[in-house]
Amino acid sequence: MKIRAIAPLLLFFLLILASPRNASAETAAGSYKFSFQDGYAKTLEFDARKQADGSTVGQMYLTDEATLVYRDLDGAGDPSTKYAGYYISATFDDLVVNKNQAVMSGTITDSSVRELIGKRVLLTVEDNGDNTRVLDQVTWGIYNPVTRNWIPTDAERKDDNGASLKWWATDAEVRGDTGYAMPRDESTTTGSFPMASYAFAELDTQSGDIRVAP
Repeated sequence: MKIRAIAPLLLFFLLILASPRNASAETAAGSYKFSFQDGYAKTLEFDARKQADGSTVGQMYLTDEATLVYRDLDGAGDPSTKYAGYYISATFDDLVVNKNQAVMSGTITDSSVRELIGKRVLLTVEDNGDNTRVLDQVTWGIYNPVTRNWIPTDAERKDDNGASLKWWATDAEVRGDTGYAMPRDESTTTGSFPMASYAFAELDTQSGDIRVAP
């Protein structure tokens, strides 16, 4: 009777060990309220999760009471516009977690500043747990989407496919170099900048909690 009781229990633990782990374990979420030295309150709500198939789901919502001056930077001659506070809402499409840090990329889907809709956003956070000396950290950036709507070709060759050709670039002097596809993806993603290159915002006040799970 004891052998019969142990067998199903052993099978149960074998199934646990055989099940895929960490397939969708990477998560980053938080609710944070903070300000810079200007005293204007900012609130951040975000939630991102890596799925078992490698895709990312999640969103962020950021509000800022500070005045935003949107200037014409593309040379179109549009006048500068002032906004007395603003908000952005974005949908995430990627998440990378490294220990207690996480970077998320996405597209702004709604904003009180219409010019920001459709732009790319990167949100980077650091979870320092309950450490009262080293608090949680945050920074973000908004970027123009890269649009390539022209293809350079050789006008003297009718069969020239120009830059529409794709190839794989590798370093012949580095053994085992996996290389990368060309032309390279120029959109702003979690891989656009090294994790160590992000400088976190210098906050004057902060409250809330940021959670990162690798």
